[in-house]
Formats: sequence, C-alpha cells, structure tokens
Amino acid sequence: MSSSSDEDYLNVEYIPMENTPSDGDMSTWPGENYLERPDFRWRQLLAENWLKAMGSYEEVTTERRPADAEGPDYWRIMVMKLKDKGHLDEDIEQKFNLDWVLTHEWLSDYFMKLVLDPAYVPRRGELVLWIWQGLEDGCLLRNPETGFIEIFGNDNEWHGVPKWRAGVVTQTPEEEGHMVNIIETPDNPRGLSYSGFRVETLPDPLGNDKSYSVQYAYVPLRNIKPFNTWQAYLNGQQREDAHPSIENAMTVMSSWSMVHKFHVIGDWPNARIQCKGIFVGAELLALHDTVRLRPHGFHPDQLKDGTVGEVTDVMVIEKIQLCLSECTDTDPEQLAEHFTALISGKLFTTNPNRITEDGPFKCTDAATEPIPLTAEEATTTFRQVGLSDYGPWYRMADGRTCNVSPHLIIGRCYEPLAAELMFGTHALGYDVSGVMEGRAYSSQVDTRMAKGKTWFWGDCRVETLGLTEINGVECGRTAAQREDPRKWQAIIKMSHGEFSHALRRQANIPSSGGRPFKSSSSALKGTSSRPKTGLSQVARNSKMVSSAIGSAPETEEDSFDDYTGLTDDPVTGGVSGLGLQGKHSSGEDSGEDYPFA
Repeated sequence: MSSSSDEDYLNVEYIPMENTPSDGDMSTWPGENYLERPDFRWRQLLAENWLKAMGSYEEVTTERRPADAEGPDYWRIMVMKLKDKGHLDEDIEQKFNLDWVLTHEWLSDYFMKLVLDPAYVPRRGELVLWIWQGLEDGCLLRNPETGFIEIFGNDNEWHGVPKWRAGVVTQTPEEEGHMVNIIETPDNPRGLSYSGFRVETLPDPLGNDKSYSVQYAYVPLRNIKPFNTWQAYLNGQQREDAHPSIENAMTVMSSWSMVHKFHVIGDWPNARIQCKGIFVGAELLALHDTVRLRPHGFHPDQLKDGTVGEVTDVMVIEKIQLCLSECTDTDPEQLAEHFTALISGKLFTTNPNRITEDGPFKCTDAATEPIPLTAEEATTTFRQVGLSDYGPWYRMADGRTCNVSPHLIIGRCYEPLAAELMFGTHALGYDVSGVMEGRAYSSQVDTRMAKGKTWFWGDCRVETLGLTEINGVECGRTAAQREDPRKWQAIIKMSHGEFSHALRRQANIPSSGGRPFKSSSSALKGTSSRPKTGLSQVARNSKMVSSAIGSAPETEEDSFDDYTGLTDDPVTGGVSGLGLQGKHSSGEDSGEDYPFA
C-alpha cells in the first residue's frame, strides 16, 4: 500500500513557476504572515450567484432615496436619478407605494380592455347628466311646440323637462351592452345592478358637505347623457330650478388630471411622464381614442353672438404625457418649474380647405388637391366603428404626429349612429358651446385656481372632484388607511416576502402560535379572553393582505375593483407627490363671466 503511494508521489509532475518549483522546495514558500480572506465574502458571492440564477438578483444601489411617512418619495427619487445620470428612460415601478401597489395591475388591465369599448359608453370617473326617476313610463323626445327635450309618456302626453342631476360614474355594467340601450332599457333578468351604471350625485368640490355622494342609483344607459351636452338637455329649465349638482359639475369643467403613469423619459433638466389616460373636464380620454378639436379660430366672444365655427378636425391619440420643465432636486415643495399636459397624435379633417390654412397643422406637401382617405385607410385609422361616415377624411400636417394641450380638445368622437340616437345630429360640434361656456364658468368660480389662471391641475380624479367617498368607501387624504401609514408599509413589505416579528407587530397581525391563554374563573370554560382578531379585519381593507399572508377568508369578495373606478388610487385617488397639491395650469381659454345657463 505504501509502495504504491510512493510510486504515485514519484509520478507527480510539478509545473515550474518562473523556472522554479512551485511548492516542491520549502525555501520558495511564502515567508511573510498570510491572512486568509474572511469566509463571509465567499458566502456573499455564493448567495449572489444563486440569486442571479434564480432571476431575482438586484444590484445594491447607492442612490439618494428621500422618503416621507408613507414610504419612499418616488417622484423626487426620479428627479434625483435624472440629475445624476443625465438621461432617464425606464418604466415606473413603485413597489412600496400603497397607491401604486393597489392600482397598477387593475389599471393596466382596464386600459387594455378599454380599447374594445365603444366611445359612447360612459367610463368610470366621468361626469354625466342622469335622471334618477321619470323614464320608467316614457322616453326623451324633443317637444315640437316648445323645442325642449322633454319626457313623452306612454300615455301620449308631454311631462316636461326631466329633473336632471350631475353625477360621477363609479361602476359600469359587467355585461357588454348594445347601442340600442341608448333609447331602450335592456331586458336583463339579473337587474340593473348588473346591466346598469352606478351613478353618485356629485357634491360641491369646494365645500365640506359631501352628503350628495350617498345619493346614488343603478340606472340604464338611456337615463344617462354626456355632461358636455348640458346645454341641450337643460334648455327650458331655469337656473334656480336646476339641481345643485349641475353647478357642482360646472365648477370642474376647466380641469385635468392624469391617470396611470407608466413610463418616464427625459434629459436633465426636463422629463416626460407617459400616461394611459387623462381626465379633461367631464370626460376620460385614453390612448387610441379619437377626440374632436375645437373650431379653428375660436374666440370666447363667439359664444355671445352665436358665431362658433363648425367642428371639422379630430385627433387619434398616440401619447399622453405630463411634461416637467426645469426640474429641481433642491426645492422641497416643487419637482419642476412648469408642468404641462401634452396629447400627441395624428390629425384628420373633414374640411379639405383646412389643409392649406395657415397654422401649426398646415400641410407643406405641394400636392395640387387633397387626397381623402380610402375606406380601408379610414377603417384602419379610426378605432370607432363607422367613423368613416363622418368623412371623407383628409390628413393634416402631412401625416405628422402633432402635440396639443387639453384646452384644444372638446371631447371624444362618438360613433355616428350613437350620436344620431343621443343628439339627433350627424355633426361633430353638437356640444361645443356647452363645453366652452362650462370652462369659462369654471375658470370664474373654481377658487383653487390662482389669479389669472384658467385651468386647474388635479393630482388625481378624487382631488379634482373633491370626493371623500366612492361606492361607500372612504377615499382621499381623509381615508382611514392614511391614519397608520407604517402599518401599510409593513403589509407591503410582507407581500414582497419579508417576514419578521417586528413587521407582524407593525402590521397589527397577531401571532397564531403558542398555547391558548387561560382566562380567569369569570370567563366561560373552554374559551379564551384573548380578543378574536385576525387577518379578516385587515383583509377587509385590501386583498393584498390575503395574497401575502394567506389568512383571509376565501369567501370574502371585497375588491377595490368594485369600489374605486378610475380614480387611479383607491385610497387617495391618485399617485400623490408630484409637487403641488391643488396645482394650477395656464391655458388659452380666457374666461369672461358667462352665465351658468
């Protein structure tokens, strides 16, 4: 045995290093003191390699990360990162922002499905005119004697102008509707709670009394009209006879707020935050929508003498961006000097003369005469069915992508047949006067605007409308979830895989382990005096808890999807922290003191 070992030892070939044996001669061994590298370094490298193989490794960052009571201040972090790197082009991810965690996935799905919905269907968060009662035994028709839109009953009698209210849509039907629902109530055995819209009366956005929010009803589509058409439907009704909610809605007509911010791109000191939607006045506009632009050469004086031009131009939205100019990382109150909303897309017109008129959308092509879109091109260009019936359509600005601000937009372009059923007209400008007068009124009465400003920028829809409750659930800054932000931060961390006794205590989640506490003799035998608390109370506020901890009852059906609608934030109504709370935005719509109606 030893001889074979000796033979193996003799057969070992030494590789010389610098013409000297590596370790065969003890005189060549290192003589100085040698310290081995600590073992934790190798363990750290092993752990990093394992995380990389699992695809969950994240680089340790040394970026500045300012925070507040509710967690990291992601928008200020974004500005700091932009300044440090000089360029930024990345998706927005705010894993420890309660608002983002509860809304991001739902909003992503919502806007993906919204592309398939017709333009005439009211959307969550929109303001509408609605009738609580009165159409059960009749329909809306224009009275040839008075010229007003009144209720014509099944008894063949006119019952006057209905009692219109202004409300916010908080729930939409689960089932897909049909265009005939504009004039007929759907025959659904499941009732209006499935086939109807939940509409809540709009309270005063500037006042403290929000009791109108509890006055709601599930109504069919035939009871609802776009609020932009308030002039047509309220014609014949005196101002003192109108419901107070009408004036409440008029107050926010000159406002805008972004929805679902998903990407940021910029070069210091400017940045652009890309969004999936924007509320402009009463309506929600989304990517791929076709929107109508106000008449060329419009002036507010035209509203007085009735010389408002014809609406001929539309835009197919490709981008919705919140532009930050002259960003700063030193001002604790502001993120940038200026905030601007830009809506980008390609322009089309039904008036071929508009192509050669002077202006930013003038064509530079030397073609002798405009060439209209073919039927195939119109079908491909416009998402709405039958929009080619408004045509023929002509490209503007040589087919380039153009940018406009919200003040140039009137509203969505409805399908021709739907517009005919609702408004009895095939023209595009059925609501221009109502929208422009509403904005002029809003700029006069909305005290949240600074002097000289004509638009109010709301951080979210809830802030813009001044709501404190949606679907019976508290929202906004006064919501109960805002009282203990550390609790929700702990819940979010646990949903990301962090577990500790400190986090459980911070999240107010009692431990389920240990021997039951024996009560005193005054307690019933076999029972415990420990209060029966658990995750069901926490899960009542968010299903995120049940998914993270797994202790909520499976039968619980509380869902933020059913409660919030398009507020961009079930707790506050939006991603807060973009600088000002209650900001102002300048616009070109100068306002004189126009009467309400």
